[in-house]
Amino acid sequence: MNTRIGLAFLTSLLAPLSAINAGDGVPAAQDTLSPSAKGALPPSAKGALPPSAKDALPPSAKDALPPSAKDALPPSGKQVIQPSPKSGKGIIPVSPRSHQGRWTLGAGISWRDIGEVGFRTGISGFTVPSLFQPSSSPVPGIGPAEGPAARIYDNGFVRPDARSTRTTDYGYDELGQVQGNTLSFTASGGERQEVNRSSTASATGWNDGADQVSAPYVKLRYLGDLGNGWSAGPSINVSFAEINGSRRGLNTISASEQMDTFDITATDVYDISGLDLPREVPYTGAPNIVAPLVPNQPLVGSRIFTPTLRTSDIALWNDTIDESLDLDTWSLAFGAEASYRFDNRFYASLGAGIALNVASWKATRSNQLLQQINNGAPVVIDSSSAGNIGSSILWGFYLQASAEYQLNESWFLEVNLRHDHTEDLNGSVGGSVFDVDLSGFSAGLGLGYSF
Repeated sequence: MNTRIGLAFLTSLLAPLSAINAGDGVPAAQDTLSPSAKGALPPSAKGALPPSAKDALPPSAKDALPPSAKDALPPSGKQVIQPSPKSGKGIIPVSPRSHQGRWTLGAGISWRDIGEVGFRTGISGFTVPSLFQPSSSPVPGIGPAEGPAARIYDNGFVRPDARSTRTTDYGYDELGQVQGNTLSFTASGGERQEVNRSSTASATGWNDGADQVSAPYVKLRYLGDLGNGWSAGPSINVSFAEINGSRRGLNTISASEQMDTFDITATDVYDISGLDLPREVPYTGAPNIVAPLVPNQPLVGSRIFTPTLRTSDIALWNDTIDESLDLDTWSLAFGAEASYRFDNRFYASLGAGIALNVASWKATRSNQLLQQINNGAPVVIDSSSAGNIGSSILWGFYLQASAEYQLNESWFLEVNLRHDHTEDLNGSVGGSVFDVDLSGFSAGLGLGYSF
């Protein structure tokens, strides 16, 4: 084989490789040679390099190749060029890989029917004073009920004289004082004050029903695809609620004290059996004169005191109690949700889990003791107050159902209905104890973002 034939054969072997790498506009085999190689070729060899290596062989070389070698030669560069990328008619697009799960972050507000507050109010520690004291003033001038004594009455007098048991030193103003065998006298000026007291003390209580409180919430969840429209995964929910309860004017003590003041009139009766007393009135006797002798002391046990009510004074006491409770609750719920997709936009979900509730509270109680005399204005005569703060961790569980509407690829609108069952909160303040029911239903509305 001469030199020209060898170079032509080498060129025919390199031409397919250059055609495959070049595509449209691939240079001829001779253009792939370096400038130095091109210069090394004699002019006759340069002109002998055809576009196709197969065609570059001289007729004698073509005939010298066996049939198998002829078939091994690659086609021309045009035949191996791939379709232009500008032509997209024959390209099938590849669908994007489906998501196996999604995170959602949502926030909103719920209206919770919770917070029934119950207080058992203990009795105030006040001591009710004694405003009035009973007293008695004797009728002046009438002396003792028994024995000889000078006795001066409103309508007469009886004074002892030299005799030991009888006297003529007496007088009376009206004939009506003489009644058969008796002579009576009356005297006024005495006074008696009677005091009656009463009091009651008993614990009381009050309740505030559950309130509709607004509770903002934030929720994070991950839903993994289960197929057939179902997805499920864990969720975390954080919410906050504020509960308040108060009551004023509670009463545990009631007391009254009444003092009645009486004018006292005394009546003494003397025995005048067998005596004929003078009928001229007013009659005034004297010591040691000639006159009927009247006993110088009343009949034993005859003295009568007649009261006449003059005034009544009434004092009233009662306590008044104000109680209040302010409660903040943070609820951290851990659970799981299962969601079903009805179509491209609507979802329905069910969830359940446990809830950790942190309750922080402040309770106050203030007491006042009021005194009112004779229907006057009440006056505060004693007071006290108490306060207590505390916090509790309460466990519970929840059940939730929700519906979602997909607004676009990332945003969705959610409505939900939830029931929480939580331990009751218990506490005390100033002799009162309370409990709060934190279980109840809630309805929420929120907006979420999927990513």
